[in-house]
Amino acid sequence: MTGIWAAPRVRRAMSEEEASRPTWLELFYDLVFVAVFIQVGDRLSQDVSWLGVGQVLVLFIPLWWVWANFTWYMNQFQADDVWHRLLLVLQMFLVAWMGLSVPGAFEDSSTQFVLCVIGFRLTMIAMYLRTLRHAPDDRPLLMFYVWRYHVVGAAAWGLSLLLPPDQRWWVWTAVFLWELYNSNSRALAAHLSRFPVHLGHLAERYGTLVILVLGESFIKSVTVSPSPPMTVGAVLYSLPGVLLVFALWWLYFNDVHERGHGHLRPGAAVSWLHLHLPLSLALVSFGVAKKKMFEGTVSHHLEPSYVALFLGSLALFGLLLALVAPNRTLATTLWRVGGAAVLVALIPLAVSAHWSATAIMLAGSTVMGAQVVREVWAARAETGPDLAPRE
Repeated sequence: MTGIWAAPRVRRAMSEEEASRPTWLELFYDLVFVAVFIQVGDRLSQDVSWLGVGQVLVLFIPLWWVWANFTWYMNQFQADDVWHRLLLVLQMFLVAWMGLSVPGAFEDSSTQFVLCVIGFRLTMIAMYLRTLRHAPDDRPLLMFYVWRYHVVGAAAWGLSLLLPPDQRWWVWTAVFLWELYNSNSRALAAHLSRFPVHLGHLAERYGTLVILVLGESFIKSVTVSPSPPMTVGAVLYSLPGVLLVFALWWLYFNDVHERGHGHLRPGAAVSWLHLHLPLSLALVSFGVAKKKMFEGTVSHHLEPSYVALFLGSLALFGLLLALVAPNRTLATTLWRVGGAAVLVALIPLAVSAHWSATAIMLAGSTVMGAQVVREVWAARAETGPDLAPRE
């Protein structure tokens, strides 16, 4: 319990090793959000119509943005004292109720969803203002976040309560677009040139979220109902399914996390993290579709919409990998884009020919697995057969 009364510190003034390491409370915080993302995924599993997908998108964006706002604060300031922990407990309470509000966010639970988001905004204001006491030199940056993001955001979300529940999403979307504009504004760029982000910590935090969301997609596969017997068909589906999840892990952490952030330019950090929003949504959608297809191996009924969701999510993930990896080579980019094109082209073919869930899973795992094999082969060519770097 040492240091629980220590004041918040500026992360850029810390040693590299200490600054790159997230706190245990940050990791606990991430787990709370994974539970909320499960709620969003469950909503998608119940309605994959265009309206249903649109509603999931409208809900996922502010929820992911809540996580990103806290992560952005922690990227620039290190806090783990008693008052910070109490604020985090309150935030986790509010986030949990956001998740509980997801099923009825456009109906009877809309008001409590809005109030929880406003409560989160107020806790962020409290975090920035108390940090101001201990980091007065960072005042321009801190007040920029307070006013341009959280004061305006809290007020706008409050005004949305004047609208009927099914129309409030217009205001929520407008708030997100306003904050997206601020995130890419010259004003913030000027602040970040003076108060830079910590790239190592940023990569650790976003990598943690990706691996937790990947794990959530794996959990969905072992919670199908009814639980299938271990038949040949179930094994033929689940084995490439596990290999596919492993391939997604490999491609992100080998291509983006392990090598990517070391070549990430500070000025590109904001766009890099924004790309993780659709990337996270792609993984959540992938988990939902994979579970639905696994259930289809038992019921022998597979809805075409989930076939499209499965292949489309993989294609989106591949395209985003080509954008997120800042040190990508032209060959790697072509492989990512080419793989995504193949997956999109497979959608009408798989639907019209009524492919089985196993055939679709084999196709998806083959496309993504081929990219892993290509990377392994390319790495071997660089290092040589003795696995030692060439002179």
